[in-house]
Amino acid sequence: MNFKTTYKIPLLCLSFLMGCKTTKPTLFDSKIPISIEAPYFQSWVAGIQGGGSGVDVFLPVKDLNNITPDSLHFRGQRVKVIYKDQYITARFQTPDNQLEKVILSNEPLAEANNKLLPLGDNSPFDLPKNTCVLSYRLNNKRYYYKILDLTKSNFTPYPSSPPPTH
Repeated sequence: MNFKTTYKIPLLCLSFLMGCKTTKPTLFDSKIPISIEAPYFQSWVAGIQGGGSGVDVFLPVKDLNNITPDSLHFRGQRVKVIYKDQYITARFQTPDNQLEKVILSNEPLAEANNKLLPLGDNSPFDLPKNTCVLSYRLNNKRYYYKILDLTKSNFTPYPSSPPPTH
């Protein structure tokens, strides 16, 4: 081996190692500038076929204190939240009772209008079933707050589709 080849190989390996980016783990805030009192979740199902089903998460708060709630992570999903009537609310869809209009045929063109399954917005957090993570912004910086031990409220069957959370 000549002198140039001897230095090229270690430099090449070093450049690959320096180019790799590691992701740092998400740190949860131990305190949040708002008071969340008695958070709970409630399962629901529409009374009509294909009307949907899901879980609503309710975080009762009196004042947002300059934070902007962004999204909620729960049971492997992430959804946008809304703040209304002193509640931060998130609606998570479940696969049960969803409207399915799938055409199965021997003719490939007849199946062309079938829609692909939605990918959804997956959460990066691995959480127990009664735990959620609130993502919020304060002073243009994103924070995460883990909420433990959500209470399960009674199941709600709706005669039709559930009322909107907005």
